[in-house]
Amino acid sequence: MEKIDKEFTITIKESSLKSTSSNIVIDGKNYVLLLDSEYKKMQEIIRLNHEALIFKSLEKEILQEMPRDFDDVFVVAKTLLSNIQLKKKNLTIYDIKKIVKEIKINYPNLFINIDEYFKDINVDS
Repeated sequence: MEKIDKEFTITIKESSLKSTSSNIVIDGKNYVLLLDSEYKKMQEIIRLNHEALIFKSLEKEILQEMPRDFDDVFVVAKTLLSNIQLKKKNLTIYDIKKIVKEIKINYPNLFINIDEYFKDINVDS
């Protein structure tokens, strides 16, 4: 089977572009032309939304483990996450859960121990 390279040039009159994108159909497939600046904005928005989603998931996981001081746990978790991001491109919820569990094991003083808490309440009564 022979590979055929297709090369073509598209010329678009500036007046025909009324928006920042234009649809083109080539071989029955739809393509979109975007201004470079719009493409970069889209990439930045996606990156920021992904980062916000990671932090919201991290907050949720930390709160489920009942931290004594949320901010302390969050700082430690962010540091550990940044170390993982150096090795792994995309973080998953499983990475976040694993990090929070590791923190709870390695730094138990950052979390409330329910058993100890109820023992203290019963002793004081």
